[in-house]
Amino acid sequence: MALVNRAVFFLREHTRLGVWGAGAWHRFMVPLPVTKKFYGVKVCLNLRDGLLWLATAADEVERKDRFTEMLAGVRGSVWDVGCNVGIFSLLAASRGFKTVAFDISPVAIDLVQRSAKKNHLELATVCRAFAATSYSYAPPQDADTRNAPGAVSQGGALVTSMTFAEAQTQFGLPAFIKVDIEHHEVALLKSAEFREWIKAHRISLLIEIHSTDYLQLLWPEVEHVMFDSNHVLFHPTPEHKAAIAARAVTSR
Repeated sequence: MALVNRAVFFLREHTRLGVWGAGAWHRFMVPLPVTKKFYGVKVCLNLRDGLLWLATAADEVERKDRFTEMLAGVRGSVWDVGCNVGIFSLLAASRGFKTVAFDISPVAIDLVQRSAKKNHLELATVCRAFAATSYSYAPPQDADTRNAPGAVSQGGALVTSMTFAEAQTQFGLPAFIKVDIEHHEVALLKSAEFREWIKAHRISLLIEIHSTDYLQLLWPEVEHVMFDSNHVLFHPTPEHKAAIAARAVTSR
């Protein structure tokens, strides 16, 4: 199954046939509802947008994404920014964390809400982009994992992003924020106001590194570690550090 997933991802991202095929799939496939378990939680997907999740074994997702390790030592609420279908959000909620799931896609947020109901979990959802400063964008009309603000409009009215200050006012201060917003992490890393907010409240912030160029934007004055090859973690907990060190030992 892992080989199937890698093949699907490679074809979709790196070949003309794959790009064309992915476009045709999204254009003509009916979003039939399906459910799959990750971390013991039932996750609602649809066949049109969830092909990569469906093609990946649950244990491979759990091993590769390390969502359980991300929650190590976290004491307080959790924000999942760019939650997509909400696997991390649902895991956090199932572990008792007060959780807020943010995504720009109404389809993705609907799937998260359906999953929460199916699993009898309480979590808050925000169908708006998360940002340092306010801006408007056209939301996508699917739950593709590559969705990002500023992508080509698929119709519908413009939506205004939610700033971190607005989110704090509505939900209180988070203890941990996970961010995966398809290169829009750059705007957060470049924001002095966002950096000072993270510093002042010692919020653990995990950001996906989509490009090595991100490494030039990291904040040297804020304690940070590479959580893994694809993520940087600001203000790691002692438990985070222990998990990272244990992985380093076992990989030798």
